[in-house]
Amino acid sequence: MVKKTLLFNKLKRFKKGSLLKGQFFSDQHLLENQISIEELTAKETQELQKKDMEDKLGEANQEAAKQKSKKKKITNAITFALNIVIVVVILVVQLSTSEVESFSDIIASGFFKWQFIPLILVFFAVIMFLETIRSSIYLHNACNKYRMGLCFRMIAIGRYWDGVTPLSTGGEPMQIFYLNKHGVDAGTSISIPLARYVIYQISWLMVSIFAIIYSINVYGETNLVSIASYIGFGINALVLIGTWVLSVSKKLGKILVAKSLKFLQKIKLIKNYEKVYDKVMDTVNGYQTTMTKYTKNIKQFILMIFLQVLQFVVCYTITYFIYLMLGGAPGWDIWLSIVVYSILIDLAASFIPIPGGTGMSEVSFTIIFGSIFPNGTVFWGMLLSRFMNHYIYLIQGLFVTVYDYVWGNKKYEWQKKKWELEAESNKFKQSQIKKYNKRARVGKIKL
Repeated sequence: MVKKTLLFNKLKRFKKGSLLKGQFFSDQHLLENQISIEELTAKETQELQKKDMEDKLGEANQEAAKQKSKKKKITNAITFALNIVIVVVILVVQLSTSEVESFSDIIASGFFKWQFIPLILVFFAVIMFLETIRSSIYLHNACNKYRMGLCFRMIAIGRYWDGVTPLSTGGEPMQIFYLNKHGVDAGTSISIPLARYVIYQISWLMVSIFAIIYSINVYGETNLVSIASYIGFGINALVLIGTWVLSVSKKLGKILVAKSLKFLQKIKLIKNYEKVYDKVMDTVNGYQTTMTKYTKNIKQFILMIFLQVLQFVVCYTITYFIYLMLGGAPGWDIWLSIVVYSILIDLAASFIPIPGGTGMSEVSFTIIFGSIFPNGTVFWGMLLSRFMNHYIYLIQGLFVTVYDYVWGNKKYEWQKKKWELEAESNKFKQSQIKKYNKRARVGKIKL
């Protein structure tokens, strides 16, 4: 106990920004002292967890400030311009081979079906509803409030920043920052995006396995996109399985991570060992905490996975509706093919370190669906599908940002003041009731 207390006192003396985490959780410390957080007292563990939560919130705030910087805005503009250039190049290439029908000719042909436009928009609304309801359930579990509007805006902000950052890494910190800024406590602000991430990864692995097996057994063809999708699947599977294995045993996990990162540092693949170690262990610990917390209610856990898988199906069905809108023939077999191929396209683009999988998504769509979409329509199918799966989220995120700036933030401040006044009113009311009851009891005693 003395050894533990001395260790904790040493821990508290370090200031924020020091190399504390790296020194405390380094492989050398673990091997020499063999002391983990679980071996500390309950009070010390609580203080450590509180400090860790504050650190994570601080990191999210720093990341949010970084994403809003002038340099980041320039990078986003360059990425957007690159996206346009790629689309133009694909158009020019297909025009040179006479594979693109003009949009006016497609409409004039009579095969274009306008009735699918509202259906596509309805399915997009369903996607956002499924996203919102899942986050609202997490929020209700934490603070007994649903706050659907806040959850919708949080998702829109996260989707926007996922779309403009490499490997979709910017959404989660912005969601943490946004929730905390709008009155959600630090612990809940961190846990909701983390829970969403864990459920997403598990569900994505499930649909990816189905798509890979189905494509091999039914189509059996190998091309650039299928090879890239196998690589993307392998990377996603390794990340999820590796995280799960490391989270089973915290002590073993920390030693393995530390040893692996030390080796990568020696061969010059990573520079900042301490920083990378912190990020890896935060992911592992967060995964374990989330799984422990949410698997206690197994029915809700399964429901969340079901809703996420359903969201994937709805999302990829939009591409099928675009196919029908451009004159494609309906059928369950073609629907399943489009859904499976769309999953493979996202897998192929998942390891491309460019925001939104720019380039790989467009090229993959053109290669895969060239023989499925009606002649001369695959370019327009790619453009419409890309808009519904990427650009519309950027537009939505910008709209929410403008809304908050013009009205939403002011509305929240007014709502917060209203809650404070209601709390003060209830507190005053309770104090008055207590005083009245006290006087009543005194009166009875005198009688």
